Amino acid sequence: MTKYAFREVLTIKGADKADPQKIGEALSVLAGAAGELTPAVVVTAAKNPRHILHRHFEWSDEIAANAYRLDQARTLIRSITVEDHDGEDGQAPAFISISDKGGTSYRTLQAVKGSADLQAKVLAQASRDLEAWQSRYRSLEDVCEIVRTAQDAIEKKRKKTTEARAQ
Repeated sequence: MTKYAFREVLTIKGADKADPQKIGEALSVLAGAAGELTPAVVVTAAKNPRHILHRHFEWSDEIAANAYRLDQARTLIRSITVEDHDGEDGQAPAFISISDKGGTSYRTLQAVKGSADLQAKVLAQASRDLEAWQSRYRSLEDVCEIVRTAQDAIEKKRKKTTEARAQ
C-alpha cells in the first residue's frame, strides 16, 4: 500500500482536517479511472458533496470568483517585462514577488535593484524555491546537482549582500 503525505504547508480549504492518505488514495482512484489526473477530473469528482475531496474546495461562486480574479491579477502582473540591458535576453520581469511578514506583494524591478533589503528577501525566496524544487526532484541525481550549484551561487551572493550591508 502506498503511504501518502503532504510535502509542504497546506493552503487548501479545510487544511486542518485534511488527511493526506485519504486524499492521496482518492486522487489515485481518479487517476486510474481517467487514465490521467487533471484538475478538471478532480473538480468534477469533488462536486459530489459526499466525495472526500469536496470539503477542500470553495463552492461559493462569489468567493471562488474573487479568488480566480486574484489569480488572474497575479498572472497579469507576472506577464509584464521591461527592457533590462543587464539581462542576457534584454528583458526582465517588471515586478518582482516579495514575501515577508506582511504577506506577498510585488515591487518594481527598479525598487528591488535599489534596495539591499529587498534583494536579500528575493535571495531568501530564491533559496527556498530551490530547496522546494530540489525536494520535488530528489530522485533525479543529475538535476539535483544543478540545483546544488545554483544554491551555492545564491548562498555566495547572499553572504556578499550581507557583508555589504554590514559595512
